[in-house]
Amino acid sequence: MTTLKKLVQGIGCMSEWIGKTICFLNLALVLTITIDVFLRYVFNAPTKWSYDITYMLGGTLILMSISYVTLHRGHVSIDIVRRRIPTRMGLSIDLLLHVLLFFPLILVLLYTGTDHALTSIAQREVSDIGFWRPPLYPFRTMIPLAFLLVFLQGVANFVQDALALAGRSEDL
Repeated sequence: MTTLKKLVQGIGCMSEWIGKTICFLNLALVLTITIDVFLRYVFNAPTKWSYDITYMLGGTLILMSISYVTLHRGHVSIDIVRRRIPTRMGLSIDLLLHVLLFFPLILVLLYTGTDHALTSIAQREVSDIGFWRPPLYPFRTMIPLAFLLVFLQGVANFVQDALALAGRSEDL
C-alpha cells in the first residue's frame, strides 16, 4: 500500500504546486490589461498584442487550475443532498459518478485536446484574431496537459474515496 500512498500523495503535491505556481499568471494578466487600458485611454494608442496575450494567459490560468480545484474538491456539489445521506452512500455515489461521468469526459477532452494540439504544432498554427498573429500551438498544448493533470488528480481522488469506502482511509 505504500506505493499507492506515495503515488496519491505525489499527484496531490504536483496539483498543489501547479495550482500555487500558476496563480502568478494573474499578475501577468492584470499587468497586460492595465498596460492596454493605460495606453488606450491616456495615449489613444491601443496595443496590438494585448487581446491575444490576455486570452492565452487567462485560458492557461483557468485550465491549469482545474487539477488544484479537483485536489481540494472545490468543484460544485449539492451539499443539501450530501448532508442528508450517509457518508458511505455519498462515497459510493462519488465513485459511481467518477466511473460514469468524470473519467469518460476527461478522457474525451484529453484525446481531442491532444489531437488539436498535435495538429496545431504540425501546422505551426498562428492566431487569426489579433493583428500580430502570435503562435497558438504553445497555448493549444496547455489543453491536453491540463486535462492529463485533472485525470491524474481524479484517479488519486478515486483511490482515496475507494479506500475510505472500504474503511482503509488510514492507508493514505
